[in-house]
Amino acid sequence: MDNPGQPDHDPTTNQAAKEDEPPPSPPPTVLDLTSFQLHDLDSVELPTSLTELDLTTNRLSSLDPRIGHLSNLKILSFRQNLLTDAGVEPISRCRTIDVDRLKHLTIPQQLAFCNPPKPHSS
Repeated sequence: MDNPGQPDHDPTTNQAAKEDEPPPSPPPTVLDLTSFQLHDLDSVELPTSLTELDLTTNRLSSLDPRIGHLSNLKILSFRQNLLTDAGVEPISRCRTIDVDRLKHLTIPQQLAFCNPPKPHSS
């Protein structure tokens, strides 16, 4: 029975509207922040899905420790920044980044020891 003044409710209308909506986008895998003149990454979201992070030509004097938790990272570049030995300290003890698995690594040599120590076999 129709109710005067009440719109008819058709459950298929909502379904059709949902079908017209684009699917949610997957998390980003590449983040190119080249030449953004960044002094730090405080305002930058670093999704764990990142496979490539390019921080080339910025004003970074230290590395954000969150970079050490990007377990999917394959390409990482820090060229042309203001990094010092103390600046790489935040991720120098990382346990997630395995330099051997990075396809392309363009960062200061200080990070070469970033691999976790291999367990000793008894």
